[in-house]
Amino acid sequence: MGYGVSNLNGFALGPFQNWEKRIYPLILSLSKDASKPEMVRQAHHERVTVDFGRAQALHLDRFIRTTSDAAFRCLSPLPCVKLDRMEVIFDRGVYLLELDLWLDSLRKREFGLISHAHSDHTARHLSPVLTPNTRLLLGDYLKRSEPITLEYGEPLDRGDYTLTLFPAGHCLGSAQALITNKWSGERLLYTGDFKSRPSPINEPLLPVDCDTLVIESTYGRPEYVFPPEDQVLDTACRTLEMWLSKGERPVVQGWRLGKAQEIMHHLMSAGFELVVEESIFEVAEAYQEAGVAFPGDFHCLNGHWAEGQVLVCPPGFRKAKELNLALGKRYMELTGWASGKGGRRWGRRGDASLAYSDHADFNDLVDYVKRVGPSQVYTVNGFPDLAAHLRKLGYPAVHLDGKKGRRDDGGFQMKLV
Repeated sequence: MGYGVSNLNGFALGPFQNWEKRIYPLILSLSKDASKPEMVRQAHHERVTVDFGRAQALHLDRFIRTTSDAAFRCLSPLPCVKLDRMEVIFDRGVYLLELDLWLDSLRKREFGLISHAHSDHTARHLSPVLTPNTRLLLGDYLKRSEPITLEYGEPLDRGDYTLTLFPAGHCLGSAQALITNKWSGERLLYTGDFKSRPSPINEPLLPVDCDTLVIESTYGRPEYVFPPEDQVLDTACRTLEMWLSKGERPVVQGWRLGKAQEIMHHLMSAGFELVVEESIFEVAEAYQEAGVAFPGDFHCLNGHWAEGQVLVCPPGFRKAKELNLALGKRYMELTGWASGKGGRRWGRRGDASLAYSDHADFNDLVDYVKRVGPSQVYTVNGFPDLAAHLRKLGYPAVHLDGKKGRRDDGGFQMKLV
């Protein structure tokens, strides 16, 4: 069975079939009127559709259900196959087709979620949804936008669905998003980047029950299993103390937003005197503005790096003038990639490489799936191995890589046309 449309301006159509030749051109002609649903206008201007009839039916389904203009009251759905789950597409961001909702799109959109302030999850959307602390961290980046800030647990009603943010534990302000479809009742949870291990400076991860889970898989290979963090930090501190006792100059590398501030907190708690690169210093000040307390003082690198101080800087800072002039440098990198085969996935040189991350490792990812109990899983932004492992555990799981439609041992990803 399918959809049917009758007596539309004298245009008689039978059951839903031959979509592209009969229904879709008609909707495109109607979409020129700006009063029609946003989804249809987007379909007209951006040609957002997919290859197969199931997802195309979602376009017509939304058009029929959201059209209230008197001129189109003759639209009526006939009995059809129930579409019981929202379609999920990955194309430089996660797209929920039925709801016309983008999550962490890297292209500018009229409306969309920004789960946290890292640049690989942001764009200058006209109306981005984000937490107050993510907005604080992004600062002038969104000065031409009209952000919608949501506290954790505060629902945003968008007509067809509600969107609620929950802590992700990844960095200050990071959020998971629970999207509840009002028509079907389906609860879809998008994790964004998350960390399940405790952090001294971030809101702890809150597991959220869901029907469909879209989960990041940055460390989605079994080889990426991190040791206990207290062991890693103990090794880091003993190594730094050894270098300092020899008169050497320790340089600890960490990404400027999130991981660097965690490292700062841990090293200050251990009694180290810190000097930090400027961008890390500015982010740390934003953390303090948000109410995060550091257990000691830290100084901004302004050309002077005193003996006995540990320098915290981003990985790309090693060619800076301040470092070139200093003798006896020893580099420590704290990265999850150190746990993989061969280590140092990105080719960075380190005298010590320790497995410390602001992401979940492979076991943490699997454990989180078990905790939230989804009946469908999509993995994004990482390795497909996680989805394959979850299928062995009995979870319907598909990895979405955004490259092209293809089989993935139990699931199929539709490509955009």
